[in-house]
Amino acid sequence: MDFSSATALVQVSADGHVALVEINRPQKRNALSQDTIDCLVGAIAKVEQDENIKVVILTGSRRTGPFSAGADLRELQHLSTAEAHRTQYLKDLADAVTSMRKPIIAAVAGFACDIIYAAEDAQFGLPELSVGTIPGAGGTQRLARLAMDMILNSLTITGEELRHYGLVAQTFPTDALLPAAMAAAQKIAARSSPVVQLAKQAILNAEQTHLDAGLALERSLYYGSFSLDDRTEGMAAFVEKRQPVFKDR
Repeated sequence: MDFSSATALVQVSADGHVALVEINRPQKRNALSQDTIDCLVGAIAKVEQDENIKVVILTGSRRTGPFSAGADLRELQHLSTAEAHRTQYLKDLADAVTSMRKPIIAAVAGFACDIIYAAEDAQFGLPELSVGTIPGAGGTQRLARLAMDMILNSLTITGEELRHYGLVAQTFPTDALLPAAMAAAQKIAARSSPVVQLAKQAILNAEQTHLDAGLALERSLYYGSFSLDDRTEGMAAFVEKRQPVFKDR
C-alpha cells in the first residue's frame, strides 16, 4: 500500500513488513488535537488493511522529546460535557488501537499499545487533576497499581520506574529506542501473522474476563491453529532442524 498520502500531522512509512506511524506535531509536543486524533485513527486503519504490514510501531516524531504531551488543552478547554458525550471524545482512538489485530509497539521517548518500549529517562504522567479533570483514555484503569498515587498527586515517573512495575516491557537509552523497537517488530513480523494475531487475541481477552473463560478461549484458539498451514510448517521445521518458512496461512 502507498503511504505517501499520510498527512502532515501523522507520518506513515514502511520497512518491510513493519509500519512506522509517527505523530508529527513537535511544535506542540505531539499533543493530540482532534485533527491529530482523526489522522491517527485513519493511519491505524490504513496499516490494519495493508496485508503486507504485520507489525506497527507507534512513536512521536521528535524522538528525543515527548511521545505525546496528551490531549491538546487549548482545544480541550472549549469541549463541553454534552459535546464530549456526543463525539465520544478519545473513544475513537482507544477503539482503533485496542481493536487492531496486528501487534502495536509503542516507542516512547518523553501510552494502550501491546508492547511499550521506553527511553530510560522518559517521563510518564497523568496530570489531569492539575487542570481540573481526570484521565479519559484509560489511565485510571490500565495503571491500577500506580493510578491512585500518580493521578491524585499528578506525579510523573520515568520509563525505568514503569519497567520495575511491569508496565513497560524494556527501557533503552534514547538513541537506541527506535532501533530496538524496530528490531523487535522485525522479529515478530518474521513469525506467522495469523498465529501472532491469535496470540494477541488470547492475551487481550485475559484482561476482560475471568480465568475459566480465558482458558476456554485460549484452548479454542490453540485448537484452531492446528488447521493452519503455518502450524504444519512450523512443526515440520522443528522436527527437521531447520528454520520455518511461514506463508501467513
